[in-house]
Amino acid sequence: MKKIRPEFQEDVSETLLIPLCMRAKESQKKNPIIKDKISEKILSQLDYDFNKFAADERCQLCISIRTNYFDNALKEFVSKYDDAVVVVVACGLDPRIERVAINKKYQTYQIDFPDVIKFRRKLLPESPENKYISGNITNDEWVKSIKENHPMGHFLFLVEGLSMYLNEAQVKQFFKTVDENFSNTEIHIERVNKHLSRRTQSVISVNQTKAVFNWGCDDPLEIERWGNSFKFKGEYYYYSVPKLTELRERIGNDAILYQTDPEYNRSIGIWKYEK
Repeated sequence: MKKIRPEFQEDVSETLLIPLCMRAKESQKKNPIIKDKISEKILSQLDYDFNKFAADERCQLCISIRTNYFDNALKEFVSKYDDAVVVVVACGLDPRIERVAINKKYQTYQIDFPDVIKFRRKLLPESPENKYISGNITNDEWVKSIKENHPMGHFLFLVEGLSMYLNEAQVKQFFKTVDENFSNTEIHIERVNKHLSRRTQSVISVNQTKAVFNWGCDDPLEIERWGNSFKFKGEYYYYSVPKLTELRERIGNDAILYQTDPEYNRSIGIWKYEK
């Protein structure tokens, strides 16, 4: 079978290949954090030099931990509500809905740039319960179809691998848009701190693309102070999850620094908000 060569119009779109690669690599380990046979299959279908990401063990660890977190957040939310609507922001090529495979009916919307959605449709089929929206999350055009179909409901927004590539005004606008259009809402947003947001070059995999980090935030309550209705409900930092011995096995002697120094320990993780 002829392999498919990824072609993107947006520089940041290429970064979707990083988590795809890391999920597939992790899935092949002896004792993986996640098991993702679908990502393994997609990776095998692409004509792309994934070797340039191979040395980034820290990235593989973080993406595996975050994938597990977001998968569990989805399961928990859908189990609680019969009118659950899940909105996956910057979906890339993540087969989350297929991987989680919840035995309960719920509605999902997957949003990403037009070039990404076009590419995604070649590899992951759309369905009435799992619809794709081609658009830009930094404007509010994507809201219309969701709001028309679901004037009521409980909404879960999963924002993974995106906020660090936006600027602060764009992140604020996203929260404002969701706040003004949806009630009964949870947002789980991956974010980096200010220290890491100024150091794209320190992330080996991202540095292999043209994308750069822009936004970082140190205080989860800062988002509350933006004036929307969301309240901070929880924090989850990737380097705090493994035991020190496990972390050392994955990233070497830097493990002590990453687990004890707040500048590194809280450098990347997920914040949860509710309204």
